[in-house]
Amino acid sequence: MDFSIANSILEKILKIGNINVLTQYDKYLNYWPILLFGFLTSLLLIPPIGKLAIKWGATYKPKSRRKNKEFDNPQKAIHQQETPALGGLAVTIPLLFGLLLFFRIDSFILPILIALIVLVVGSILDDIFNLSSKVQLLYQVLAAGIIAFSVIDLVNISIFSSDILDLQISSFSTNILSFPISFIFPGDLLLMLWILLCINSVKWVGGLPGLVESYTMIIILLIFIIGVRTFSLFSSTISILITGSLLSLIFFAFPPPKIMSGSSGKSIYGFLISILAIISGAKFSTTLMLLALPIVDAIYVIIYRYITYKPKNPLELMRINDTSHLHHQLFKLGFSNVSVLLIETSISLLLGSFAILSTGALRYFALIFGIASVIIFVVYINYRAKQKIQKNEDSPESKYSY
Repeated sequence: MDFSIANSILEKILKIGNINVLTQYDKYLNYWPILLFGFLTSLLLIPPIGKLAIKWGATYKPKSRRKNKEFDNPQKAIHQQETPALGGLAVTIPLLFGLLLFFRIDSFILPILIALIVLVVGSILDDIFNLSSKVQLLYQVLAAGIIAFSVIDLVNISIFSSDILDLQISSFSTNILSFPISFIFPGDLLLMLWILLCINSVKWVGGLPGLVESYTMIIILLIFIIGVRTFSLFSSTISILITGSLLSLIFFAFPPPKIMSGSSGKSIYGFLISILAIISGAKFSTTLMLLALPIVDAIYVIIYRYITYKPKNPLELMRINDTSHLHHQLFKLGFSNVSVLLIETSISLLLGSFAILSTGALRYFALIFGIASVIIFVVYINYRAKQKIQKNEDSPESKYSY
């Protein structure tokens, strides 16, 4: 991969910033111009994107179904007014510009660009037409497959420190129009599954205004720290650019929201987290702790829906659209939108910081303690929410309510 353009641009930016690179924290502070670029670009894009979303009908209306009624559940809506749903474009557009500006389009950058474009086009159509779960999974698999068959291979996994799990039993490589194609088994198959898991786990966090944006910004910022430490220029540059864009978007998405990320943001956030975590050289244990809350919540919801609704196949399971996610349970317990947002983002920040600060054997115990704590928290909140609902249903006043 050729990062010569990025290096030269960064050198010029750092000279403009006139930052002394001798202190311990300057290696992080040197990226402030890229953070500013993402922030200002996103800030300028949000108003016209909001108007475009209203013009195209890509909005969320509280307590009402969108297009394709069978694929929507109006009870999931927590916001109180009609809100534009293309806000994620204020993050993806600066990102695409950043990839073209800071990096040469080679065999490493091109598949990421193509996969992003596939997700952006598919998710914009989803925001407008509310696509079925089958169609959504189709473009997600296509984007994940593009990465899996690129030069970005998952050859091994570094679990804690020096522990290496080899994932290269067999491999296939060729060239198409001078661009290399590579697939490693079972590593790249696991890579596809990892990308799909991250996309949908993060996407499910987006049921509360401002939550998915705040959560994603925290995780991306932590990946930026990892990228700087591991000297991953790509991860550190892209992650700090996304952080700046999300800072602008959170200002508009914070309750009460003026715009939401929509599918055009939520589908992209999980994809970027999955890719940047791998490229930055983060340990598998660290990545799991960064994503512990949405992954545990997603697994709990899948198990709950399977037991409750008894779907006949995975596609039928995917079509289930209820209010069983963690943020809905916290909301049922009486927490406000802002309180739920602060609770979930604080947990993610705590776990992520613990993951980055812990090393060696401590990371092993941190992983076990972190995952166990999240599981207990999710189960407990769901239990309390069900208790409260049952208590309200059994109360003497409930028989007289309308």
